[in-house]
Formats: sequence, C-alpha cells, structure tokens
Amino acid sequence: MHPYTLVLAAFELLQKENAELKRQIEIMKLQNISVAIANIIDDWLSRPYQGEDKRQDIETIAQEISKYIHSQLKA
Repeated sequence: MHPYTLVLAAFELLQKENAELKRQIEIMKLQNISVAIANIIDDWLSRPYQGEDKRQDIETIAQEISKYIHSQLKA
C-alpha cells in the first residue's frame, strides 16, 4: 500500500472522530442548558407571583430563560 494512501486513510479516520467528538460536545452543551433551565423554572415555581399580573410574571421568566439560552448558544 502506498504511504499516501495510509496518510489519507488516517486523515479520514481523524475527520470522522473529530465530527463525532463535536457532536458529543454539542449534546453535552444542550444537556447542560436543559438542566440550567430546569433549575430556573424550579426556582420560579417555588416563589409566589411577583406583582399583580400573573401573565407579566410568566413573560418575565420566559424572557429570562430566552436570554440564558441565547447567551449559552453564543458561547
């Protein structure tokens, strides 16, 4: 077998492994984000509504979660 063929085969194997590692890292990031969001929601459910308008309170927590997700996906 020609040495270039071996190098090419090794390079292709490394590319596949790199792609799989990137996929696993993305899965881990999403799992971490999910856990953090669950904690935010749990904390929110544990406290009484703030203010007179329940809808506004829900929108406030939705904005907090959206900002958190946005900041984590940018990182």
